[in-house]
Amino acid sequence: MKLNSQMHGYQTKTPALQRLSTRYRRTLWVKARRLAVLLTNTCLRSLVHTAVKPEFLFAVYGNEKQVGSYFTPWMANRLPPTVILGYIRNGDTKGLLVAPHFFEHELQEDPEKVRRYMDQLRLDYPGVKRIALVGRLPNFVKKAGIDIAAPLVDGSLGTRYMIWDVARQMRERPEFQGANSIVVLGGAGRIGNAVCEDLTTLYDKVIGLDPRYTVDEEVVTDHGMILRTSNLEHLHDKKLYIALTHHGDVVLDFYQHISPGALIADDTHPCITLDARKRLQSRQISVEKVVLSHAEFSMRPRMPDWNSRDIPGCLVEALVLLQQPGLENSQFSSFCGKAASLGFTGRLIRPLEE
Repeated sequence: MKLNSQMHGYQTKTPALQRLSTRYRRTLWVKARRLAVLLTNTCLRSLVHTAVKPEFLFAVYGNEKQVGSYFTPWMANRLPPTVILGYIRNGDTKGLLVAPHFFEHELQEDPEKVRRYMDQLRLDYPGVKRIALVGRLPNFVKKAGIDIAAPLVDGSLGTRYMIWDVARQMRERPEFQGANSIVVLGGAGRIGNAVCEDLTTLYDKVIGLDPRYTVDEEVVTDHGMILRTSNLEHLHDKKLYIALTHHGDVVLDFYQHISPGALIADDTHPCITLDARKRLQSRQISVEKVVLSHAEFSMRPRMPDWNSRDIPGCLVEALVLLQQPGLENSQFSSFCGKAASLGFTGRLIRPLEE
């Protein structure tokens, strides 16, 4: 009895020690990343530009938490308007991860700040060939009255290819073989609407769930059927989901309507958080992150919630166009074929616990 008590005490203490160790490592990593950002953008900025000679930029934004993992308000007062956050390499092609001082909500609400961001990128990097726009940034850019033309790349083809390739793999899993339907959460969005049509080449029925739909509408394509709806009753027997909502944790508004055993492929920005995933897991709903991979790709330091070798879909279009400029404004099927032949592959991975 005494031995069992001692073992029980050890087992309850170990997770606490592990959590403390993990928290310490994360804190150390954030501080190291902040120091690297400060040095790169002050003492070493000219040297970095000369050494890298970037052919492309990955223009990103973030919320307070994400930005805080790179620099603090005190640092922001000492940094240039566009901040170098990382170095990206894909084979012989080199680029930089860059961001403004503005938070996501500021860019969403103030088109002038979007224009300042885009103007500063062109001023700082006049010779760059491609500027890939992350997440909802293409929407913000259009709202600001800016035409998305070279060197700007909206990234939609890369994102669509990534999701299509992952959706193909989802139905090949033993537990989902024979599935003939899939749900796109956020199906009325800029990407979501196109994704729904893309997926009809894989599934007989695609449900585009979005609160912006006020009535149910069935759309027949050359390959299948799309149901556009906001009615949560359509989720009750569905097992496969693509999450494209404006924020990952939106799924908590309706997760009680998702069946146990379901799989959500998450391509939201910011993604479904650890706390939200735990609540989903309590209903036996799995979440895996959607990424693209390439054998010769790396990003240093890695972005929050991303591994260093995983590629956001919105970056891939720029990487493909750098090698195949003639694919600009190409058909989706043509882009998919070329991306696959260049070695880009969609993957579902376990989300990082941060």
